[in-house]
Parts: sequence; structure tokens; C-alpha cells
Amino acid sequence: SAVSALAPIGSAAAAPAVPPPLSAANAVAPVDGLVIYTEEDARTMADIEQHSRRKGRLRSVMPNARLDVMPATLKLENWNLCALTFDDGPHRTVTRQVLDVLNKEGVRATYFPVGKIAQNYGDLIRDFVAGGHEIGNHSLTHSDLRAMDAEGQRYEIAETNRILRSFGANPVLFRPPYGRYSNEMLNVAREERMGSVLWTVDTRDWKVRDADKIVQHIKTAGGTGNVFLMHSTYPTTALALPRVIAELRAKGCEFVTLSEWLERLQTLALPKIVNAGMPTPSPMPVSATANPTAVVPASVTRN
Repeated sequence: SAVSALAPIGSAAAAPAVPPPLSAANAVAPVDGLVIYTEEDARTMADIEQHSRRKGRLRSVMPNARLDVMPATLKLENWNLCALTFDDGPHRTVTRQVLDVLNKEGVRATYFPVGKIAQNYGDLIRDFVAGGHEIGNHSLTHSDLRAMDAEGQRYEIAETNRILRSFGANPVLFRPPYGRYSNEMLNVAREERMGSVLWTVDTRDWKVRDADKIVQHIKTAGGTGNVFLMHSTYPTTALALPRVIAELRAKGCEFVTLSEWLERLQTLALPKIVNAGMPTPSPMPVSATANPTAVVPASVTRN
């Protein structure tokens, strides 16, 4: 079927654009959002996957998570939630094809576009949101943000949020370009109300550019309960996607957005109180009327 050609639209006037600080002024976004990964980038990405095998599942995806969940707990809980995530782009044709496959398969995913490219594809961002998918923040230009000062990092994150919000998205997750981050960058993201996220399984679609090899890698490396890294810019990824979804479904994957995956995992990470005499603490303050067994301290006055 013909792929709709999206007419670039100007960035909406929801919030004014601000000029970039010096450290970010010369950053240029890749054409079509298509990032060329170097050997050094490949090493960084391989390291992330290696480390994730040694850490608990939560901390390997969210480097500054305070709690973690160890593999034994996941096994006990039959943890089968899977998050498909797509980086880079939007590419003028491939990203739409990826969205079409996700919608046809009824899989909700999380997409991290490059802000400066996304500003020309407002219709596509809106269509992702309308399909129940999550939009995250992948920086304005896909530069290595560690080379910028805090002001430059903040600009790359905040300006991308401004662009994406103008198209009806509500980004709460930030994925640093190339998976490269510093503690300073994590703090800047947190100040911008963003959680910084990585992944646990890299499909290596950026490296192999071969649909059969992508599917084979999922067969061997793609267990349930993982966060999968894919890219929205390679025709071979769009081609492999229906089979990738079928393979993961056959393994027992239940697909959710990355925010949902993190929220559900965090509930597993909360310490369980096993003493039957102790009430289980509620994560949110519960009103006494909603919870008839709630004990109201004598010092609290009721309205």
C-alpha cells in the first residue's frame, strides 16, 4: 500500500522557541533522523547490554532508579511484560511503516524521535499518540550530550519536549543518544521532569540491516520481560517487525509502553511486608473513607 507522504508542517506556536546556548548552537540533527553508528557507538551499546545482565531489571533500564528487582523475583512473578522501543527519525517513509505494523498488530510501543526532525512530522507524532503509543524524548539533534554543558543538555531536552508537546505528546521518558549519559545529564533530565531510560536487549537492527538476522536475534536473545531497542529508520526493521512481534508473542510477551513497564516493575520492587499483623502500606495516601481500616491518628482533625 502507498505510504502517505507527510507534508512538513511548521512547529506549532504553543510555546516560543528559545535560541540555543553556545554549547548546543552548532549541533546538527542527522538527515531523515538516520543516525550512522560508529565502532565506538557500537561498543557503548554492547556495554549497556552486558551491564544489564549483571544488574537487576529495573536499574539496567533506569540507571538512577532507587530500587531494583532481581531475576528471582521476576521468575516468581512470571514477569512477561515486554516493551518495544524505537529510536531516531522520523524517517520520511519508514517510521510510518513501523507505526502501521504496530497498529495492525495491536501492539503499543514507545517511540523516541529526534526533536529537530520530529518538528517537520507533526501528523506522524499525532498519529502515534492517537494509536495509544508513548512518545519519549531522544534529544533535539542526537548529539553526544556529554560534550555539552548543563545548559546545552537542558536546551536539547526542553526544546524537544516543547516540539513534541505542541503535537499532543506528553514525554516523560528521556533516552540519551547512543545510550551515553553522565550523572550531570541524569540530573538535568530529572529537573526537566524526565526519567532517563536505556534498554535490556538491543536487536542490533542498526548493525545488521537484515530482516532475517533481526528475527533470528530475537529468537535467541529475546526473552520475555525485556525492553527491546529498535530503530524507526531502517526499511529492514519495518520488514522484520511483524515476525519480531510474532516471535515475542510465541514466547509469552505481553506488550506495554515503556512507562507502563517501569510502573509495573516498580510495584514489584517495593518491599513486601510479610508480617500478617502489619497493614500493607499504600503507595498513595488513601482517605479514611476509601479505606475503612485506615487508622487515623488522634492528632488529625477531620473536616
